[in-house]
Amino acid sequence: MRSRREVVGTGLGVFAAMALRGGGAFGARVAGLRAGGHSHGERGMVTGCPSTGAWPIAGTSPQLILPDTTPTTLVEGLPFMPWYTGDSFSGLEHPATPPNCFKDGMPAVSEDVDIVVVGGGISGLAAAYLLRDHKPVLIEMADRCGGAARGETWRGIPYSLGNAYVITPDEGTFLEQIYSELGMDEAVRVDSNDAPIELEGEILNGFFDGEGVDPSLLPALKKYREVVSFMANEEYPDIPLPGGDDDWIRELDQRTLKEDLEARMGMEIPPLLAGAVQAYCYSSFAAGWDEISAASGWNFLAAEEFGRWVTPGGNAFMAQRMWEVLAAMDDDVPEPCRPHHIRGGCRVVDVRPLPFSREMVTYVDPQGECHAIRAKHVVMACPKLLAKRIIHDLGDRDPTKYEAFAKLEYRAYLIANVLLDAPIKRDFYDIFLLGNGDFPMTEFEAQHRGEVCDMLSSMFTRPTGQIGSSSVLTLYWPLPFDFGRWTLLIGNGWQDYASRLAVQVRRMLKMLDVSSAAVKQIRMTRWGHAMPIAAPGLIADGTCEELRRPMDDRIWFVQQDNWALPAVENCLLDAKTYTDQIAALL
Repeated sequence: MRSRREVVGTGLGVFAAMALRGGGAFGARVAGLRAGGHSHGERGMVTGCPSTGAWPIAGTSPQLILPDTTPTTLVEGLPFMPWYTGDSFSGLEHPATPPNCFKDGMPAVSEDVDIVVVGGGISGLAAAYLLRDHKPVLIEMADRCGGAARGETWRGIPYSLGNAYVITPDEGTFLEQIYSELGMDEAVRVDSNDAPIELEGEILNGFFDGEGVDPSLLPALKKYREVVSFMANEEYPDIPLPGGDDDWIRELDQRTLKEDLEARMGMEIPPLLAGAVQAYCYSSFAAGWDEISAASGWNFLAAEEFGRWVTPGGNAFMAQRMWEVLAAMDDDVPEPCRPHHIRGGCRVVDVRPLPFSREMVTYVDPQGECHAIRAKHVVMACPKLLAKRIIHDLGDRDPTKYEAFAKLEYRAYLIANVLLDAPIKRDFYDIFLLGNGDFPMTEFEAQHRGEVCDMLSSMFTRPTGQIGSSSVLTLYWPLPFDFGRWTLLIGNGWQDYASRLAVQVRRMLKMLDVSSAAVKQIRMTRWGHAMPIAAPGLIADGTCEELRRPMDDRIWFVQQDNWALPAVENCLLDAKTYTDQIAALL
């Protein structure tokens, strides 16, 4: 079962209303799923009708449909949305537990449920979706679910704010099953070609075959392709670990991707090829080839050989479909008790043990009111940097796990979507941008002259032959340096990034033969700590097993950072592993 990938996506909210009414093909799927659930008042449902304080459930959709015109401000002559979407916070660390929740002792428990899921990104949505028969309660800090797999739709064009695609699943696997269940197989377009490379303003479709490069580079390109093919077909490192003979993967994890690639190629890697590999690593990991483990690096790089599944708007398509099923569960909840199953704008601040093998989950609603729920099981589907602050006295309750959490580091990145009053005539999924070929190879260089390194066309999944009069470009700007997250917060961060981006957008549009006058709006999305660094040794030394180990068979961990790997597939696979165990205990 091959695992894999993230770095950016969106969804298909245009189907949401139809699905929730039971209309259309997916409406039939939803109706079938509902039929297998419990009725109101059975296991997992609340008794009485406590106020949840959450946002109305319709507003928690991962997919946001934009009006044709939204407020803009001019930066370097181009129209920008005046602020970021994505992460919305005053700081990047989880705030301390509000004192009013515990100032008079333990807050009163107002609900008893079987399962609380903390976090509504892909991991939380997947866990709740797989446990839907047990009526879970999902609590999401942001207004909208989806996490880094949120999306937007403009003029009928869905596009990504984060996660972009998944690797083609192996036949007969759980991944193939859930993709099919969510209707992705009916909407997908498979990208099975090498991504084009932009070099000095020219787009090269056959860069890895030698197009547009000095002949002296050809031997290195040939050897590189041989190594990638070998890793894909002969020595592919599955993550999550497959069990059995995986010592070789642990050994691979102790080297950096740079070290391993140089050893396998048996030659000094020319700077231009090194820059192309670095661009991929920055885009996928927000970290360099000399910072990530070879096991993690090959898990991504070699997987590209299997082809990429791209759904309209990226992975928000998946998020939206799971959200629709979970939102429909509120149909069985009395109107005064809604929203119940999805609670948006609510921040979990404390999880602590109670007598009789229960956990108390305390959250603060958008109005600042505190609520406490007693649960049999809690799925922590939020990043470990938040989980270590939310789980009460984790350092005393489970010091080994606390130490494992402390080993993880995270990186930030920006997404920009360029809304165009013109078609993109070139048919492509993504293009890696090498500029003049002198690509940043160190943290210092990335901080001082890093730029967008990956340009996607959100029109890739449009029906064959349909160009249309509007289009959207999605741009990925990783911040592969430790100070990156703070540049999104301090000083004139937004203005600085917008100014630097405007110059790049003009250059990209020139490549695509699109006038800058066609730009309707540029929308920047910030993700402050969404990328766990896949550092060497975290798998080999057992840290990842410790990160994902359940606590007391009551607290479960499902998140991409379980394996320090920014891969959607890992979210789904760990969700399957642990929700099966939870279901068996209920």
